[in-house]
Formats: sequence, C-alpha cells, structure tokens
Amino acid sequence: MDIPRPEKILVAMFQLSGGTNSPLEYEDIVVKSWQLFPDEFGLRKYVHQYPDSSDQHKPLYGPLKDKGYVLSGNKKFRLTEKGIGYAAELERAWKGLVPVAKALGAVDGSDRLSRDREAQLKRILGTDAFKLFAEGQKERILDTDFYTYLGVTVRTEKHEFQGQLKTVSDAVRDGARISDDPRHKLTADLHAFLVQKFKQIIERNRLPK
Repeated sequence: MDIPRPEKILVAMFQLSGGTNSPLEYEDIVVKSWQLFPDEFGLRKYVHQYPDSSDQHKPLYGPLKDKGYVLSGNKKFRLTEKGIGYAAELERAWKGLVPVAKALGAVDGSDRLSRDREAQLKRILGTDAFKLFAEGQKERILDTDFYTYLGVTVRTEKHEFQGQLKTVSDAVRDGARISDDPRHKLTADLHAFLVQKFKQIIERNRLPK
C-alpha cells in the first residue's frame, strides 16, 4: 500500500517545517513534495527535472483543510497540531518504520488520546459554552459562544470551518470513549447540543458537493 497523494504533501510540509506549525510558502511545498516524490509531483514529460505546481493546490485547499490537517492564511500554509501528529506517523511509514495502513489509521481508533485531541479538550473546558452547559444554563449559550467553542470566527472560510468542526468532533468523541474524566463525557453532550442548536450555522458553512 502506498501513501495517498494528499498525505505525501503532509510529509513534505512536516519535513519543511521541522515538525512544527511554522508557516510555509506554497512554492516551497511544491518543490519539497516533488523532491520527495518526483513520480507523483513532477511534470509528466520531465518528472525528475521539474515539479508540477498544479498538483498540490487542490489537496491543500480541499481535503487537507477539510480534515483539519492544514490551515492557510496570507498565502501561506501550516500544519495544525492534528496535522503534525498525523504527518509524523506518515513519515515513519514512508521510511518503512511502520506499516502504511497503521499510519493512515493513526488519527482514529487509538486507545489513548493524542496530543492534539488533549489540547482541544483542554481548550473546550475553558470556554463559556462548556461552563454554561455544566451549570445547567445551556439556554444562555449564544452563537458567539459556539464559534469560540469550535475555535473559529464568523469570517473563517468554509474549508477551514469544516476542518475545525471535524477536529473538535473527533476530539470530543475520543474524549468520551477513552478518558475517565467525567467532564469529557459532559463535553460529548455539549457537542451534540451545540450541533443541533446551531445547525443553521453549520449548514451555511457546508461545502458544496
């Protein structure tokens, strides 16, 4: 099994950034991806001579953002904490240290919380939405509290909104499944409530099929 094309871009970003969330130029990502995977990202007739800059654009702005691995701004891209953890596993698979199938499943199915999901849960516990819900005052939760709960703003573009919604959903799901902290079970109830109450906001940010 080979690493899928979008995931190869994550490996390139991971190496470029030194495993951090440092912002990266698109051109640098293009060149690094081609250097690591020339057969995948080279121009058809000149695979080992020139990169094809069109191959990274769609994954970076589409599936990699939708899944919460990449953020963009000011014409630069950076890995999220979730993206860093996933890319680290992908790099290990690329080097033959772990099976590719295991790396591709690294973000789900684990019996312990990943660092990025622990960080999301810790952030959520400090939000007004969680505090009001825990105090039995869920009717006081406003749309602004919902945006803060997700870690986005009203101006966040749709791909990034969907990526962060998935990131939070995954963190809440795993917190309720794995953690012994009763607050994480309450967070799952809060998430279900917010998704229902603010479904119109979610629908407005739904990506076209």
